[in-house]
Amino acid sequence: MTRTLILFGAGPGIGNHVAAEFASKGLTHIILLARNTHRLENEDAPFITKASPGVIVSTLPIDLADLSSLPAVLSKLDDLTAGEDVEVIFFNAARIKPSEVLDVSVAEIDEDFKTTTLSLYAISQHFLPKLQDRASNSALKPALLVTSSHLPWDPVPQLVSLSLVKAAQRTMVIALNRAFGDKGVHVGVVSVEGQVGVENRVLNPKAIAERAVKFWEGGVEAGIEVKIAEEEQ
Repeated sequence: MTRTLILFGAGPGIGNHVAAEFASKGLTHIILLARNTHRLENEDAPFITKASPGVIVSTLPIDLADLSSLPAVLSKLDDLTAGEDVEVIFFNAARIKPSEVLDVSVAEIDEDFKTTTLSLYAISQHFLPKLQDRASNSALKPALLVTSSHLPWDPVPQLVSLSLVKAAQRTMVIALNRAFGDKGVHVGVVSVEGQVGVENRVLNPKAIAERAVKFWEGGVEAGIEVKIAEEEQ
């Protein structure tokens, strides 16, 4: 049985550490997606294979803001995972671009909604029925997990676009949790409440990845959200 993680928004930091942590827990095929193909192949994939030498790592380019291109990418993912158990979809994509609150163009906000929220909805439409089918297998923990932050309830003026899309994204995840939780699919949010840095005790990429995977291991019973903040003891 090949257990598969598909991670949207690979890259240095949370994305790659989450992928490596899942690989250490028995998921044997890791699929990384991001815009930067050079980094995917030369940095992201090697990071995972170094941490777990036996794991299979695949990479695919994706532009989540280009919604018209998503069906083709999802079709490639289906081909790439034929005969496998796609167990976890982890959505880690976001764009952080500080600016004055009224200086953000409507076009930028529109792009952020596509990248962070509308693409996630299209991905959910595609994968949640498949994850629901996996729920009958007691050896699997099917899940759709999404990284978020404190912004949905504590917006920052200099991050107004990200605050808007994260609030909408969280609302959608809650709705999906209510729709699929009793069907055995763990839909949840990993809320990272603060700036991530390798020097931080709690908010460092490895510690966040460990908490995210522990949240997944808890299954549906773990609830809709895990909050990670630096002031934790």
